[in-house]
Amino acid sequence: MWNNYFFDIINKYNLKIGNRSPLVIFLDGKNITSSKDYNLINENKGSFNDFFEQAVKHFSEEFECLAIFGVDEVSFIFENHNKLEEFIKKEKYKVHDIVSIFSQHFFSYFNNIYKKQKVYWHCKCSIIPKGKIKSYIKHRSLQIYELQLTYFLKRNFIENAGKIKLQEKIEKCSKYPAYNNVKEHFKGKLYKAGQQIELEAFLRDEMVPINETHREEFKGFLDIRDF
Repeated sequence: MWNNYFFDIINKYNLKIGNRSPLVIFLDGKNITSSKDYNLINENKGSFNDFFEQAVKHFSEEFECLAIFGVDEVSFIFENHNKLEEFIKKEKYKVHDIVSIFSQHFFSYFNNIYKKQKVYWHCKCSIIPKGKIKSYIKHRSLQIYELQLTYFLKRNFIENAGKIKLQEKIEKCSKYPAYNNVKEHFKGKLYKAGQQIELEAFLRDEMVPINETHREEFKGFLDIRDF
């Protein structure tokens, strides 16, 4: 009786996830954008962005899912749950289990390749309605875009950058020559089963594979002091 009582309490909010609707697992780095140890604008080899993209590509391929990412956040979108259900046992296919098991898997993989210092990740999962995958990706792309612009302005010592309206952010960023070199990725990158595809084309129901980011070797420290 007591066992059932506490078991019921523990599982009250640990909802079982159905596999008929798309599942989203969202991760974002803990204290990444506020830290001076990372330069999230740098696209050179060995940068945070380099290893983050490697991890996203690997997971989108491993689980045969979509992934949209930018800055320090990624959304993995599972229209087909088969690969995820192979990784997480069916009887454990609940919110708490998915969040904890998947985030630990991502944590382990990312830190195994990054090696510079441990990066921790917040994780959430949710179900979205069928037919709303493109809408979700468009929504996340806009969120990534605003976050990228805010981050860029903050690193150029613009106060209260997060409170500036979107159009004004774009105008302010455009005044910096460095912006033209990096703005291509500011709306996020999209992967499907390990292949990068064109974001805008996907939203038009087209599947256009594109080459991954060309990354130059960088001589020096890959942190915010180089920005």
